Amino acid sequence: MKNTLHTKFSKALVTGASTGLGEGFVQMLLEEGLEVWGTSRQAENMPIRDGFHPVELDLSDKDSLENFRAKYLCDGPSFDLVINNAGYGVFFPFEKFPHEEISGQIDVLLSGPIKICREVYGGMLRRGHGTLVNVSSLAVEFPLPYMSLYNTAKSGLSAFSRSLMMESRNTGVTVIDFRPGDFRTSFNAAMKRDLALVEETPQLSAAWDALERMLNSGPSVDIAVRRLRKTLLKPRSATVRTGRFFQAIFAPFISRFLPRDTILWFLRRYYGLR
Repeated sequence: MKNTLHTKFSKALVTGASTGLGEGFVQMLLEEGLEVWGTSRQAENMPIRDGFHPVELDLSDKDSLENFRAKYLCDGPSFDLVINNAGYGVFFPFEKFPHEEISGQIDVLLSGPIKICREVYGGMLRRGHGTLVNVSSLAVEFPLPYMSLYNTAKSGLSAFSRSLMMESRNTGVTVIDFRPGDFRTSFNAAMKRDLALVEETPQLSAAWDALERMLNSGPSVDIAVRRLRKTLLKPRSATVRTGRFFQAIFAPFISRFLPRDTILWFLRRYYGLR
């Protein structure tokens, strides 16, 4: 008999469920027979499907997060699978980085996911069963240019996941640090940036063009979805990389043997930075 996630999980929460990886994760979990709650800032735009519950949540809004916590994490369903996937990017040189986006990136990419984990982790421990998936990024290992707060928050999320891996050992709770590379999604289209500034600044323009090439040539979301499904079937915590072969396998392997300065030199060259 084929292994299915329904034999391990019954109720799942996926943040950032309306597009990209989150949408793919939701579809896979529904096909596996799970009941899924998916969040979006515009939940009304998500399609109605059997077993799917669209939920409005803006992780950068404290009131939205508190309402969500009270309704779905304190008195709501007991989730045995949580996938913290919501996120967005901001592309600016640091000296021009919008002040409001410093807290915005930290709230959405780091403190929001941590707060959600805090609410569900205790229940998972008491039941002796559950999985937390924190979607970070390969930017943890290979930082993206002019996305300093994105790199920072994703690195923090990975560090948080690794910390929980130590604490949750032998408890029945597993923690997955899921690090995707570039996939063909609308991530860059939704990126916050100053178009005029990018066009008039050669280094920003070169870096943006490189980011666009990477995203447009990336694999389909299905690759990440299948990788996550395979990971969830295993009864252990893990750091999991996914993406094209060079990004997810070759580069992390070879970087183990290179000085950090050499890696940064290659990254600067690739993105056209001088």
